[in-house]
Amino acid sequence: MNTMKLKYGMNPYQDYAEVIDQSNALSLLNGNPSVINVLDALNSWQLVKEVSQTLNVECSTSFKHVTPSGVAIYKELSENEKEAYLIKKPLSNLAAAYARARGTDRLASFGDFIALSHCVDKETAQLVKSEVSDGLIAPEFTDEALEILRSKKKGNYVIFQIDKNFEPEEVETREIFGITIKQKRNSLKVSDEQLSNVVTENKDIPSGILTDLKLGMLTLKFTQSNSICVVSNGHVIGIGSGQQSRILCSGLALTKANVWYQKSKIDYSFLNQFENKKRTDLDQLIELERQERFGDKILLNELPNTCLLSDGFFPQKDNIELAHQYGIKYIATPMGSIRDEEIIETANKYGITIINTGVRLFHH
Repeated sequence: MNTMKLKYGMNPYQDYAEVIDQSNALSLLNGNPSVINVLDALNSWQLVKEVSQTLNVECSTSFKHVTPSGVAIYKELSENEKEAYLIKKPLSNLAAAYARARGTDRLASFGDFIALSHCVDKETAQLVKSEVSDGLIAPEFTDEALEILRSKKKGNYVIFQIDKNFEPEEVETREIFGITIKQKRNSLKVSDEQLSNVVTENKDIPSGILTDLKLGMLTLKFTQSNSICVVSNGHVIGIGSGQQSRILCSGLALTKANVWYQKSKIDYSFLNQFENKKRTDLDQLIELERQERFGDKILLNELPNTCLLSDGFFPQKDNIELAHQYGIKYIATPMGSIRDEEIIETANKYGITIINTGVRLFHH
């Protein structure tokens, strides 16, 4: 059994906190974490582990306050992505996955907690060191990568290593206000089965879209509910989470995805005049340039084959109407609303494909 003393609890004035790990699966290699660091680490690790196992590819996520601000699998970065994500050096597959995950919303990812699905290499460590980040969790590290990461934040960067083969018990326990809650752990495996029930007239789902839908479902599995995410080309480009109304979640996710796409349309040569600026300052300059050029203009409807996923059913067709405005072509959601027929009719009118996943993915 491993007992890990923490620097504080959820807030600094909660001056006693510790982690008790009966399995010895989690090791602290560097730094002095807080409770939020641990919660981010354990939630984010589950996400990248399951994505990597399901899609057989490197995966990374950038977490803030126990929910992802970005998730991505490895894809080679375009030249425009390299500019938008401030990438100047060659990247390994794992580093590219993190660059994409961080690039979803670089402003939101300021001070993130990172999860990486594979052994952290030199290129990934160098990229992480260049960003403002609180910590990282991964199953393995090369000696060179670990040395680079240990030098971050004046030696205080939080580094967790986790046993990649560890599987917890079927029943999990949580204590809130002195009351203990037990439940079966959410061990749902995302597969083709949940994506086979197409309820609209358009029924064709290309293999690339199937990959995006699986990535989106796994993202929702570890995102604070209510939640909606938007996915394109192996990249979760917009997440709306923690809202009481599903239409608010849809609006957040689609707005964030639209901002991400707007940034892909910027001419980044304007940054040449700011050679000595820090990366965080450049992020602010990029955001100001985006606002000046595009404002609230919807450009996402120019991006083909974009997917939207929901962790619960849509109570109204307004979510479908909004998705159409942003050019969404595929929607995966559990159904069960009294307005399901109206929702399907609305999707058919716009040529949107809806897949009834049949599974709710609430996470708290």
